[in-house]
Amino acid sequence: MTHILEVGEPGAIVPLDFLLPSEALECFGLQAMVVGLIPSLESVDDFGEYSILFNGRQDHPVHHLVPYESAQTRQASSSRVGLLSVGVPISMSQVEGFYRDLSRQPEPFVPYRVKLSFNLIVQ
Repeated sequence: MTHILEVGEPGAIVPLDFLLPSEALECFGLQAMVVGLIPSLESVDDFGEYSILFNGRQDHPVHHLVPYESAQTRQASSSRVGLLSVGVPISMSQVEGFYRDLSRQPEPFVPYRVKLSFNLIVQ
């Protein structure tokens, strides 16, 4: 399952509050990545950060940095950046948390998207 976030200004905090499919039994992996290219920027390890809470805020398995990869880095890489092993059983489908831009872009700021990909086991 994929969830897209819109980041419109430097330092923005984008709240997360959405539902996983009702047939989800477990989230076993999670990836967050910046979508699109920002021409004036090279790769950055700490472009943003995100925090994810599952099961009515009972499980908080992820608070992690989100990198930005330049076009050159993406072409040279053969791995999936930021793929995390999670292993959280799902008892409630609600996902909460936030994404925060860490103001790593030079001026002028270019709005961007962050794609959150949830690897789920479903019934």
